[in-house]
Amino acid sequence: MTAFPDYSDGKAPYTVGERTYETYYKIFGDLSSGKRPLIVVHGGPSFTHDYLLPISDLASTHSTAVVFYDQIGTGLSTHVRERKGDTDFWTFDFFIDELLNLLAHLKIEEYDYLGHSWGGILGQELVLRRHPKGMRNFILANTIPNRKWWDISFMQLLEKADIPEQAKKTIVSQSATREERWAAVQLFYAQYGCMVQPFPEDFLRSMAYHFGENADTTTDDAMNAQGGELNGWDVRDKLGEIYVPTLVLNGARDFAQDWIVTPFIDKISGVKWVKFEHSSHTPFWEERDEFNRVLADYLGCERA
Repeated sequence: MTAFPDYSDGKAPYTVGERTYETYYKIFGDLSSGKRPLIVVHGGPSFTHDYLLPISDLASTHSTAVVFYDQIGTGLSTHVRERKGDTDFWTFDFFIDELLNLLAHLKIEEYDYLGHSWGGILGQELVLRRHPKGMRNFILANTIPNRKWWDISFMQLLEKADIPEQAKKTIVSQSATREERWAAVQLFYAQYGCMVQPFPEDFLRSMAYHFGENADTTTDDAMNAQGGELNGWDVRDKLGEIYVPTLVLNGARDFAQDWIVTPFIDKISGVKWVKFEHSSHTPFWEERDEFNRVLADYLGCERA
């Protein structure tokens, strides 16, 4: 199954200070159905919603509205390249306020939240900082509680990856061109990022915003820079404060290895953990039907 259901889309104005930005969104299903929608938040920062589109299957199989969006700085939303390196501008609160603004624009009061990778990090900050009243279920998909662990896991997997040694050197090289690094990264991602080969078109579209010729990594660069809020980020000691019913998902060949998601399991009350044994970082592609079945069962979605 590769086709996606029909959708509607648009842009929500998001005003910060004296400037108004636009957040691009895409909706599968009917928000007026009375059923609680699923909000899906992409990884990165600086990737896009495209690679997550298999989750839109819930709109046709369970009549559950699924909302995707591109965060400011990437995709079809406003790009702000002039804020490159501005760690005071690119913050958790900036992205949290953007999401809350989008929910208000779409008149969504109750929702379920699925955050993939960076989207899961943002979700943790949303819950811990704002205690959102409208969130009914919290899905941490292929994500981490500690930024440093991501780099450790990446290097662990890179070391044992079955790819040429030169490709490994290129991935970590500071002098490699964007094209050289992307060619090497694809070899690595085929084992731990997305094992569906050839890579799905929608997956490649998201990757292009980060690795392509016209990539815009302004948000990612600032958040991870010295002084950026992702640099040194660690909420392991706060996980017990997460009060929303939580589902943790990872893959057997995931960057979010079992040891990385263990704090979620140990510290979040009532958490449920599902591991996809035939997947890497994108089980919604590798085990698409099973992934969506797990979501539907956990969220209590009824079949259409």
